[in-house]
Amino acid sequence: MAESDVARLANSEVLTVADVLQIEEMQAAHPRVVAGRIHLHRAVRWVHVAEVPDVAKLLRGGELILTTGIALPDDVHLLAKYVRDLAEVGVSGLGIELVRRYREMPRELISAAERWGMPLIALEREVPFVAITEAVHAQILNRQLVQLRAEEQVHHAFRALAPGASPSDVVRKMSEIAHCPVVFESLAHRPLAVEARTVPLEDLLAGWEAKSRLHDRDHPGWITAVVEPSGQPCGRVVLLVDGTPGVLQRAVLDTGAAMLAIGWLLAGTPASLEHAAQRDLVDDLVNGRCRSINEVYVRARSLGLSLRPHRLAAVAVRSAPPFCHEHTVVQAIERTRTVGIVGQLRDDLVYALVAIPSDETHAERARAIATELRHGYPGPPECLAVGAAYLEDDAELVDLVRGMADAGEAALSILGSGDERVAAVDTIELRGLLRLLGDDVRVHRFVEGQLRPVWEHDARHGTRLLDVLAAFLDCSGNKSAAAARAHLSRAAFYHSLERLSALLGRDLEVPEVRVALHVALLASQVGTGSPQVPDHTRPRLHHAS
Repeated sequence: MAESDVARLANSEVLTVADVLQIEEMQAAHPRVVAGRIHLHRAVRWVHVAEVPDVAKLLRGGELILTTGIALPDDVHLLAKYVRDLAEVGVSGLGIELVRRYREMPRELISAAERWGMPLIALEREVPFVAITEAVHAQILNRQLVQLRAEEQVHHAFRALAPGASPSDVVRKMSEIAHCPVVFESLAHRPLAVEARTVPLEDLLAGWEAKSRLHDRDHPGWITAVVEPSGQPCGRVVLLVDGTPGVLQRAVLDTGAAMLAIGWLLAGTPASLEHAAQRDLVDDLVNGRCRSINEVYVRARSLGLSLRPHRLAAVAVRSAPPFCHEHTVVQAIERTRTVGIVGQLRDDLVYALVAIPSDETHAERARAIATELRHGYPGPPECLAVGAAYLEDDAELVDLVRGMADAGEAALSILGSGDERVAAVDTIELRGLLRLLGDDVRVHRFVEGQLRPVWEHDARHGTRLLDVLAAFLDCSGNKSAAAARAHLSRAAFYHSLERLSALLGRDLEVPEVRVALHVALLASQVGTGSPQVPDHTRPRLHHAS
């Protein structure tokens, strides 16, 4: 069957009595429902032609019985018993031809059918029953095939997700296949992952907890599956369907619930699932998958974290081995009584979007978080750095994304710099900028071009001209102060400067020359080429020895 057939029947449930009545071969018999109309939704598993009154003992339930009525008893009590026996075994409906035995439906049959809730259909024209049974059975088999194809299609789509995929990834895939909003919630009815599709997210989640508690199982427009890793429920996934759910949507529901259960097992605990939901939100924000700033607020609020109407700051924690873990950052933020969402996107980088008091700057809040991080981080100071970026009160989504990136760069600008642990993006100085640009080959070329003659001379002759140059540049060209810093006599220092000028072929009294050399020296000191991980084996250059 083609994919279009699957799509066409994706919203089809099992065949019902009402469906059978619309089939062309059945319509040819001019069917008329004379009793049990409210039960036409019953599923038809098979069509059975039977002319014996005690056929009930041969049935399993779900059959639609067709008969000419020619062998039905005359006794009204036996007619009522015939209908009762069919109803008790679960027959879906009874169709009687009004051609041979009856011209009108006996009132006793109608009364019994109403009493036992049995759809009773008068077939007012003669039609070969075999034509009806073939047409109905073809429909049943076709639907079964559609269901198999739908399940195959769902499994194929989910194969793109790795085992243990995040709840957000699983829910996004479920919504994509089922074409409807999907919510994965905790046992406390707190949304952990949401894909609203075309429905406004705020409308979807408005009063969610109350709605969810009210609908503890399937409800019109609302089908659910419990997520049960190892037989222990940890939450529930909900599909908000338009109309009657189809086989494709039910297959998505079952497969998605199984994928979420696997993810729960890998995450470990219900609490870590809520942390995973925060991480997914941070990941979506940093990587531009959020559709509006309102989505960020609503998703955070659904996790019990109110970011609005507070002032916001983006915070990034960068680390080198030993890495700082997400739970350490969460604990540090909680100890500062800060509300925020936290997500670790890779081993060496944790992002947070935090609410800050009106009388506090973003740098002050970052400094407080950094102070608390010392209690949980086992590494040396140069292996940990915290960056921050302030977000205006009227910040838009693009401002949040840029703020996260800025905070990450601010942290990178001081990583490996020693005791300095906090930087704000608007206070990055030259040394921090050079650390950010350390992997740029143009910086390498600039440093080599400026300092190579001095490096080679010191290596070849065992001199310390680079230290002399550093002292001279740090003292802004003050030769007396530089000589003292380098622990050299003035005569020796002046002689070294002359040698440096000759080696470089440049006049060290020219301010622009000194600036270029100073930038190159700073770039070499911060370790261009590997700014993210401090190199403890590389000797540092000192300004005096």
